[in-house]
Amino acid sequence: MKKSIFYLLLTATLFFTISCNKGKEIGKWDDNIKLSQKTASFSSNSNSITVTTETTGWWLDGITFNKANVDLKSIERTAQNFVVVQPDFKVERKDGNKMIITLNQNTTNADRLLSIGLQNGDYFDGVTITQSK
Repeated sequence: MKKSIFYLLLTATLFFTISCNKGKEIGKWDDNIKLSQKTASFSSNSNSITVTTETTGWWLDGITFNKANVDLKSIERTAQNFVVVQPDFKVERKDGNKMIITLNQNTTNADRLLSIGLQNGDYFDGVTITQSK
């Protein structure tokens, strides 16, 4: 009798595990950030853009500027409001679902690339901005 109950529970557990993951890869999450925009192109002039999200549970995963990681040790990445200020750009999160991204004038002789990585659980997304020379 005990073996029957054990096998019944094991079968039910396997059935629910398999049926719940049907059609989804393990570790793949659906978009739970829902960015209003993922890319932008700026002229060489000073420009800014406001990107919104449908949720507020995301946090800042990282920022790269011209493929170099930006030091974020002094930033509370999960805060609903924060500001990252660098000589060439500023990234500000407001009210948990709004990012205001500003790039200063590009006076270099090369295009610039700003990438802002976001994370919510095991879902990763981000915004990439290219600024022309």
